[in-house]
Amino acid sequence: MNKKIYIIIVSVLFSVTVWVSIALSDEYYSTYKLPIAVIDLPSGYTVGNNLPESITVRLKGDGWKLMSFELGSTEYFYVSVKGDSGVITANLLANVENNPWFAAGINILDITPKNIRLVVEPIAEKKLKIIPELNLDFKEGYSLATKVLVEPDSVLFRGPASVIKQMETYSTKKISLKNLDQKTSVLAELQDLRGFETDQKFVNIILDVQRIVENSINEIPVNVINKPTNVEVILIPNTISCTFRGGVNILGKISVNDVIATVDYNSVITDTLGFVKPEIQSPENLNLLSVRPDKLKYVIKKF
Repeated sequence: MNKKIYIIIVSVLFSVTVWVSIALSDEYYSTYKLPIAVIDLPSGYTVGNNLPESITVRLKGDGWKLMSFELGSTEYFYVSVKGDSGVITANLLANVENNPWFAAGINILDITPKNIRLVVEPIAEKKLKIIPELNLDFKEGYSLATKVLVEPDSVLFRGPASVIKQMETYSTKKISLKNLDQKTSVLAELQDLRGFETDQKFVNIILDVQRIVENSINEIPVNVINKPTNVEVILIPNTISCTFRGGVNILGKISVNDVIATVDYNSVITDTLGFVKPEIQSPENLNLLSVRPDKLKYVIKKF
């Protein structure tokens, strides 16, 4: 019984092998999309214009050849500029010889587009500010307490002179983080732009995530600034309370000495309503929610 099963399995495998061999001996048509790689650039030059993301190649060949192409390591369609610079129109069919994947037994029936335009120009260097691309989600009650910190905040790039001179910033690849509830540091990879190079492939992004709270600072003295020496301005009242929102580690350290409240003498003498509003200066990364009272009466005395 076991011998019969073995014979059946061998027969089936042999039949399948023969069928596949015969089938792959026939001619087939197939279409592929390949990204472009520009080669033979002159030293110190790069491509400065946008190229198609990919080209479409329609092939004809026997099944064995096309299967080898499918299983091979083909990643790009190589286009040579032959050491030239300036504006170049490259015929893609004429560049088939630069592609090692093209072998006997495979016929190229069509390439779309037929030609591509290349602008080969000198490479220039410039430091660009790094902009992190972030998609952040926080636990309830948490958020960023300070600005996002990027280290280093700028990176030296080499790229097409006509393009890089118009750029001031360069972005990272997008990073998504969820359920943030504490200070977090993450490495971000810089975006890949054709023709651009840098020795710094990653930057460190620091997210100061804290619980967001509210707190009031009371008895803040209000000072009158820019007044003449022979004038005294009495504010009624002369102290205020301010309510702030911010990170718990920041807001918890704020005292009355960290908040400056002032009234400009010029706003007093130009007032027509009988009251003035104080100007508030507070530490960074705090949101001022309210000032109580927000209107102050005054009395002017001259000596």
